[in-house]
Amino acid sequence: MNKKSLHQQLEEYCSSGYLPMHMPGGKRRMGTLAPRDITEIKGFDDLHRPGGIIKKLEDDLADIWHAPEAFLSVNGATAMIESAVCAVMRYFPEGKVLAASNCHLSVWHGIEMCGCMHKTVDPVFCEAPFAMEVLPASVEKALEEDPSIKAVVITSPTYEGIISDTASVYEITRKHGCALIIDESHGAHLGLDDFWGNEACGDLVIKSLHKTLSSPTQTAVMLRYSDLIPAEDIRHYIDIFESSSPSYLLMSGVSETADLLRAKGALCMWEKAVSEAEQKLASLQNIRLFTADNKDRSKIILLCKGKNLAQILRDEYKIETEAAFDTHLIAMTGIGDTVETMTRFTGAVLQADNDYPELSPYGTYNGSGSYSHKPQMTLADASRCRWICTDVCDAEGRICAEFIYDYPPGIPVLMPGDLITSEAVCLLNDRSVTKIMTVSS
Repeated sequence: MNKKSLHQQLEEYCSSGYLPMHMPGGKRRMGTLAPRDITEIKGFDDLHRPGGIIKKLEDDLADIWHAPEAFLSVNGATAMIESAVCAVMRYFPEGKVLAASNCHLSVWHGIEMCGCMHKTVDPVFCEAPFAMEVLPASVEKALEEDPSIKAVVITSPTYEGIISDTASVYEITRKHGCALIIDESHGAHLGLDDFWGNEACGDLVIKSLHKTLSSPTQTAVMLRYSDLIPAEDIRHYIDIFESSSPSYLLMSGVSETADLLRAKGALCMWEKAVSEAEQKLASLQNIRLFTADNKDRSKIILLCKGKNLAQILRDEYKIETEAAFDTHLIAMTGIGDTVETMTRFTGAVLQADNDYPELSPYGTYNGSGSYSHKPQMTLADASRCRWICTDVCDAEGRICAEFIYDYPPGIPVLMPGDLITSEAVCLLNDRSVTKIMTVSS
């Protein structure tokens, strides 16, 4: 097998003088990215049946995260999550998927595509304005009550960086003979060294390679840690959900990231910057730095009037944050951060904390919360039902016919097939939703 990395071989080829009488139509001449935009030509393998340089890249990714096998995606973690759910449930049309209620929309789309029924397990809600971890005991209780569950899906870390005890959950799912899928999209850096901590445990673990690492947006990897789900079934569904014309620009970016991660000290600058930022932000007086033993250190969560702080940082300091809410602000760090970039960010936050004491968070949190899903039919059946547009004030007791979700990060508060409860109506009113699609009776 060729020892060159994909991005190295691509660079050599593009300077070799070959005339491209094949797609894409820019012919490596037109457009900013054109010089490295090729298709599946001789020597560059096939993503859907890799056996050469792309297979080497997948092997490199597997080696980086200590997995027996890896599958590369240029359709993001979304395609990998949907493929994972469908592959696990391929032979269990009457089975169910148990999914954490704070899972990303792609999990529910995967469940919709495979046509099975689902159940939900709620994460912990405590003295924080967002969901915390999924307890192993909650998963075990659900599996004991319903042996038809064949797959469990958990998001860890969450959008706010909360990490669940996936090792304990994995022991439970193996005992009950079902598969564990971990959406670790926000944790590509986990498992790289002791600073960040261990990667998730599961049969299939999906990581976005762009959220905290340097790979281009829309790249991801699925890591296969057991033989419970055949590789052929996974490839079958990747063929369905992934483009048949994969971008070599994206794959080249993955190749560069893989080489970077194998270089000694690749993460040192980022880790030093995060450590110093944590120390500085600990001195905040009005804004509060959220900390927890099971929180991913790459996420900086500030408890405050988040939308106001985001506006101040944007207008006065030219700093764009990841997401802002009434109760908190999320700032993401990544492998491209340095002591200089983090000093600029922490300095701005500390100054805003001093200049705007009114940014203090709203009182205390009562620790209550739930996504309150009460599925009455499969997502597939509900999505195919005839629907009517209903005033939210008249929707209680009806069946929802659409996805209604918060974005970011894409977590549904109502899904097709959900019973619309009084709590759900209050939630929709809080979000100023006035109309909703419901199943026509």
